[in-house]
Amino acid sequence: MKIKKRNIFRLIWFSLVTIFFIWQWTTYQSRNLPEDTFKNDNKVYVENSNDEIMFLANNSKNQNEIIFFQGGLTDPKAYAPLCRKIAENGFTCHLIKMNWRMPQWDYKKIETMFDLKNGKYIIGGHSQGAKMASQFVYENPDLMQGLFLLGTSHPRDFDLSNRILPTIKLYGELDGLASVSEVMENKNKLPKNTNLIEIKGGNHSQFGYLGKLLTDNTAEIDLTKQQGLTVEKLIKFFNEIETKN
Repeated sequence: MKIKKRNIFRLIWFSLVTIFFIWQWTTYQSRNLPEDTFKNDNKVYVENSNDEIMFLANNSKNQNEIIFFQGGLTDPKAYAPLCRKIAENGFTCHLIKMNWRMPQWDYKKIETMFDLKNGKYIIGGHSQGAKMASQFVYENPDLMQGLFLLGTSHPRDFDLSNRILPTIKLYGELDGLASVSEVMENKNKLPKNTNLIEIKGGNHSQFGYLGKLLTDNTAEIDLTKQQGLTVEKLIKFFNEIETKN
């Protein structure tokens, strides 16, 4: 009888986990992407493969390339409009596809995708993708030219404060998943030269084309405004690194 009850409990537990995972997978889909996101033109060439969506900046003299990690469970295409804007501003951007959409399981794949020791790369991402970008920097000193973090309270579990690395963190004033208080609580673990920038009226979801995620707060600025501010701050950061190099 006990065995039967245990089996029923396991069945219910696994069913709930499966339903939750499917629901999360559905919730974190990309939404309302601009029509030209994946179109080739005189500024950007787009190449879609199993491991990445590459937005190649045509006719650019910039040496640094951008590696972008998607958020956890998030459809990577949700960040394609942002990555395209980065490429339109002269920086080739590699939007990395993670197996099962889980950056914490798959972030090391870039070690075989790119010649990191001889190339020039700036790494970053959104939410859990930002966490794993900072984790990669922690585990691989001196490989990256810079680090950018969007909508995250990380790093929390390790300390980068002794690193000299150009770093920027953008966070939304109304982020319901990585609150301002959490961002401030962990700022002493960032490199000391980190530039922290608050997006007034911004939330967590609008760093990507994701709709509004569960537990996130309602933004007081629209998606276009938040994306535009994010691109503006990132491009300025990338250009500063390029100039120093």
